[in-house]
Amino acid sequence: MIRKFCLSLALLGAVSAQAVIATPAPANAGSNATIEMTIGKIGFLVGVSRGDGRVFYNGRQAELDINGLRVGLTVGASFANMRGEVYNLTRLEDIAGTYVTAQASAVAISGGGQNLVLINEHNVRLVLWGEQRGLDASLDAGGMLITFR
Repeated sequence: MIRKFCLSLALLGAVSAQAVIATPAPANAGSNATIEMTIGKIGFLVGVSRGDGRVFYNGRQAELDINGLRVGLTVGASFANMRGEVYNLTRLEDIAGTYVTAQASAVAISGGGQNLVLINEHNVRLVLWGEQRGLDASLDAGGMLITFR
């Protein structure tokens, strides 16, 4: 399972990176959904994360399961509450998928906060921010798998 996830992540990363560079979002493109998630992470060389969340789209709400994998120099354990905007969502079902980082790296901000931009195979973008508690130091590549509960 982990091998399949890593292979999918590598392939999606290559395709998504090209899509991000080749097709920037229009300046007037607004988000059409919001998302909230709570994630716990732990790792030593290989990091794993597990959490849950909710997406709000066109008056509907769906419960989500979130699993992640990070490979590289990863050490620590942390807990994050994230929320954000969802872009390019045309069907609720498109929120499910494998997400990779759409920018060079996650950006840490003061106060233990974090900003992330992720994209999946349906070109759905998540722009997330939130607070992280705990110790988490990493120099790695990773992604997350979002499925419906």
